[in-house]
Amino acid sequence: MSAALLLEVVEGPAAGRRVPLDREVVVGRGPDVDLALDDDGKVSRRHARVAPADGAAVVEDLGSSNGTFVNRAAAVGRTVLRPGEELQVGTSVVLLRDAREAARGPSAVRAVPAPLAAPPRPPAYVPEQALGAGGPAPRRPSRLDVYLDTRTKARARLAPLAVLVLVVFVVLVYLAAK
Repeated sequence: MSAALLLEVVEGPAAGRRVPLDREVVVGRGPDVDLALDDDGKVSRRHARVAPADGAAVVEDLGSSNGTFVNRAAAVGRTVLRPGEELQVGTSVVLLRDAREAARGPSAVRAVPAPLAAPPRPPAYVPEQALGAGGPAPRRPSRLDVYLDTRTKARARLAPLAVLVLVVFVVLVYLAAK
């Protein structure tokens, strides 16, 4: 086998973590995995398996909820990962490096992308009165309000009633036409 390989987390909550790829490595949040990404809520307990193969690696998704990606393409079946290429599990990006490159020092750890670094907001489906004095300040309505959970859920509750009214209307028209 050629140069030893190394998996290095370059983006996500576990950025900076490194694991040698001298044998099969299981990536996930579970207690029994080799590369633990337990701070990443989008990673399954046993998310993916990475095994060394002739100077590269073979990645296999283990039935994860959110999928496994190699160079931003979904990994279907066994997918080859070469040194310098990226493996994405959840919101974490793992770079495969060979030993010669890894000896030069760690990769530049990427900053967390802005959407992931945003401070948590209270959920839109909780009434503001329930949040108390620490709740968000009142805001002006915007065009994006149609996408908030409170309005969407209210419309979803009305949908069965609308279907029932439509069915009754169709039956009445049918009976009147006879």
